[in-house]
Amino acid sequence: FAHASAPVPRYRKEIQMAKLMTAVVAAAGALASAAHADSVVLENGDRITGTVVRKQDQDLVLKTPYAGELKIRWSAISRIETDRPVQVMLEDETMLQATLTPAEDGRVVLSSGDILRSAPIAMDRIAYINPPPEVSGKGVRFSGRVNIGAAVATGNTDTRNLHLDAEMVARTKENRYTVGARMLRSEEDGTETADNTLVYTKYDHFLTEKRYLYANASFLRDDFKDLNLRSVIGGGLGHQFVESKQKNLSLEGGLTYVNEDFELAEDDSYMAARWGLDYDQYLWAERIQVFHRHEGLVSVEDTDDVIIRSQTGVRFPWTSNLSTSVQLNADWDRSPPPGIDSTDLTYLLNVGYNW
Repeated sequence: FAHASAPVPRYRKEIQMAKLMTAVVAAAGALASAAHADSVVLENGDRITGTVVRKQDQDLVLKTPYAGELKIRWSAISRIETDRPVQVMLEDETMLQATLTPAEDGRVVLSSGDILRSAPIAMDRIAYINPPPEVSGKGVRFSGRVNIGAAVATGNTDTRNLHLDAEMVARTKENRYTVGARMLRSEEDGTETADNTLVYTKYDHFLTEKRYLYANASFLRDDFKDLNLRSVIGGGLGHQFVESKQKNLSLEGGLTYVNEDFELAEDDSYMAARWGLDYDQYLWAERIQVFHRHEGLVSVEDTDDVIIRSQTGVRFPWTSNLSTSVQLNADWDRSPPPGIDSTDLTYLLNVGYNW
């Protein structure tokens, strides 16, 4: 039986040919994969191949099969070549679908189809490659976060705390829509010590790349501030100094109508000047993110009516979506109802999901 299972001599050549063909096909596949790849050459001569994902904020993101996404400083690149067309936006906002081919003196040629071919242009004229929807004007970019913090202690101390906040933003080139909510529940030894809920929404219409008009509304209920409902509705003008994945900074101001419905105190309503600041930034190679959100209201009729609300903290990303945050929420009312403290401070440790 051993002799019968051995290859018949006249089939040995066919077997060897089959193995050879398999090797040739594998080699051809590897060569084809290498051929169909984008490449960049750095100023120091290093050459990196992969797939161009985007160019934004002076960085090029290149996806590689061996190291995932690499972020390369645009100013460190001397040559770039794409195997397939990418969407390119020049500094004058000209948009075209083109392949990039290196030219002399560190310049690049843009080719669209078999007909259109540009003269060599300086690489610093390329503002974006595959720009996001809010830049290209095509589509909508969604982003958001959900944070939750909870603590339970039993025994000598019986404490239960639950904090939840969520926000979602839809961004187009000319518009930004924001909705969010915040909730805090706290109980100690069977006695409730905190119970408040905030719901808010905001619409921004961009007049220019940086300047926008906004309309906002928020609704707050806080049992421990004698507050059945505080409604805030208004609008104004804002300036977006920076807007990117790495850093965001905006400042805005306008007029707002405030209506306060109290459980025991006398109800109140007034027009108020409003200011707002929204800031976040990644530091140390995106290992931490600092953030600060600040909103103030001061009555135009009585300057004793002042309300300031802020959220300040640090996020520590685990992955691109998961993070832990340490946060301080501060709410200050210059003229609270009788028997109510003017300042509320809440210290939070949250686990969050971001997208």
